[in-house]
Amino acid sequence: MKKVVVTPGCITCGTCAFTAPEVFEVTDVSRVKQDVDIEKNAELIKKAVARCPVQVIKIEE
Repeated sequence: MKKVVVTPGCITCGTCAFTAPEVFEVTDVSRVKQDVDIEKNAELIKKAVARCPVQVIKIEE
């Protein structure tokens, strides 16, 4: 896992931030926090991807 991005279409439900608060923050839309250790949080990121109701969280391998 090299990069995590939130593509347009986020409905700001907060599921990603609830699932992986170390990785995501929700303001006007969801976004990945700066300087996040992606490898350390890989399992939580995968859970957030699976739980996103609009499937806008993408993982780049």
